[in-house]
Amino acid sequence: MNAADGTESLDNCLEEETKFGAYSVVLKSGRDLDESIRGGLGLTDEDMYLELHVPDSVKGAPRAVLGVFKEGAVALADFLIEKRLSPRCLIGVTHQNVAAPARRFLNFQVISGVPEQAVDQEKAKRIDRGYSKTKRALGGAPRGPLCLCYQSYEAFMNFTDCLREGRVTKFLSVDADRPGSPVTLLQFGVLNPPSLSRETLSAVWGP
Repeated sequence: MNAADGTESLDNCLEEETKFGAYSVVLKSGRDLDESIRGGLGLTDEDMYLELHVPDSVKGAPRAVLGVFKEGAVALADFLIEKRLSPRCLIGVTHQNVAAPARRFLNFQVISGVPEQAVDQEKAKRIDRGYSKTKRALGGAPRGPLCLCYQSYEAFMNFTDCLREGRVTKFLSVDADRPGSPVTLLQFGVLNPPSLSRETLSAVWGP
């Protein structure tokens, strides 16, 4: 199902996985999470969250690839506003190749070292399939630890507001052309950091 091009059904409220640009999104409840992740994030069984995937490789120049992700984020935010959905947060578990740019360019907080046993087999296989298509994997580099990408609903909506208003674009575009740059959006003070507690997760998963 693809909501980004207007083909979604009128009653679609993300019960099924739905595409927004590069993202594939489904609405889930806290009870779908492993207890260690749910507890670390401070979610209850009844809390709703958006589970994010990036199922397909996005090819092209850095600026063009980043544009696809930005457009998908804005399309998702518009959809949430239209459907009056306000989940607690957005969550994705992935490998470092996806997590690093998500942190640098897309306002996600990333915690590395998610226990393998905290991720169900279907998701783990999906992550491994995605990583197998990367240049690092083809070059023989191991996948590395699993990473949790987290963003509160409020932080995500603030971020997409900045994208619409052009307050973030110039920083994203400049940094996208310099992959080695340590500059992040938070250093410019245009975004509020997510409310995830690294200390809380470390207490659950270890250092």
